Amino acid sequence: MALPYWTPHNLLPPGRHPADLADVYERLVFDAPHQNDREILFSALNSYLGVARRIMPTGRAWIGGELTARTPHPPRGLDVVLFPDEWGALKRLDDAGRSALYGLLTLRGVIVGQPAMYLDQVQPVGGMLDGFLCRPGDEEIWEEVWASGGRGIPEVIW
Repeated sequence: MALPYWTPHNLLPPGRHPADLADVYERLVFDAPHQNDREILFSALNSYLGVARRIMPTGRAWIGGELTARTPHPPRGLDVVLFPDEWGALKRLDDAGRSALYGLLTLRGVIVGQPAMYLDQVQPVGGMLDGFLCRPGDEEIWEEVWASGGRGIPEVIW
């Protein structure tokens, strides 16, 4: 399931590309400049997907953001959208499971109490990653946005 080679525009070819984490590492870290920066982002991705797998036993994740381009500057972050196979299982999560799920998601316009403060954005993994959850029926919308500009999408399935 190796990811395809970079295009002349330093992107993955258009479309979804099934991959495991070893494939993602090989193409997006090992076969790209700024390996140290990419290694840190890959570690964040690996941890993030480990938590996601505990919450949703089966599903998929699309990987996007600067990590998926072979650019002359270091990547600053990555994006992940989660596609659970069983949406009903997420609805049945207990409080601890729901809290863990929310911890995987990027939240915008958040108000927290004690002490009360407003945050523009809360991101998982120390802000290195933006995490999103695809609702049933919204896959085409995500694909349209993420594939814009001829960018390919690594897809990790578990």
